[in-house]
Amino acid sequence: MEPLRPDQQRAATLTLAEAFATDALLELLAPDPARRVKLGPPMMSVLLAYGMRYGRVWANDDASAVAIWLHPEGGPMTTPRMLRAGMWRAPFMLGLDGMGRMSKAMSATEGFHKQVEGPHWYLMTVGTRTARQGQGLGSKLVELGTSRADDAGVPCYLETGTDSNIAFYRKRGFEVIGQTDCYGHTLTGMVRPPRTPAGGRAA
Repeated sequence: MEPLRPDQQRAATLTLAEAFATDALLELLAPDPARRVKLGPPMMSVLLAYGMRYGRVWANDDASAVAIWLHPEGGPMTTPRMLRAGMWRAPFMLGLDGMGRMSKAMSATEGFHKQVEGPHWYLMTVGTRTARQGQGLGSKLVELGTSRADDAGVPCYLETGTDSNIAFYRKRGFEVIGQTDCYGHTLTGMVRPPRTPAGGRAA
């Protein structure tokens, strides 16, 4: 796994769009399947642009597996930064209903994120092309962030809207810190406390 190169951004965008085509978080923003297919690439391109500017984006050799991590040194995730990354296009992509849905989802998970005090690593998203799933690529991308957080003695945080993801992240040390219903989907916040090299928790 290596940092994503600028010439790989298009491939990475398509990877994340495919990985999240049936994900609850994207379905929440666009319940209509046809609209969701169109929405995926532009939304994922904004997240990638943000990660490239302010965080860490890692991928495998052909960008068929991608993770976007935000780290403490990059500073907080802010509205001006999101706008600079391209989120100003959101009203045109989502429409009035979609913007309302996104606002409600962000408000629903904001309380979870606020529970994480102090510096931490934030797993914004990780996705793998369907043909490459089950090969451990996602696990490696998650570990790239968690290992660095362990070295720094800080926690990791993420959100998910998929039940199967909860078990995946629990196996990697994450714990559920809150859940809430949003348009019929259960949104979950998870935190992974830092670990010492021996496998215990940092003091």
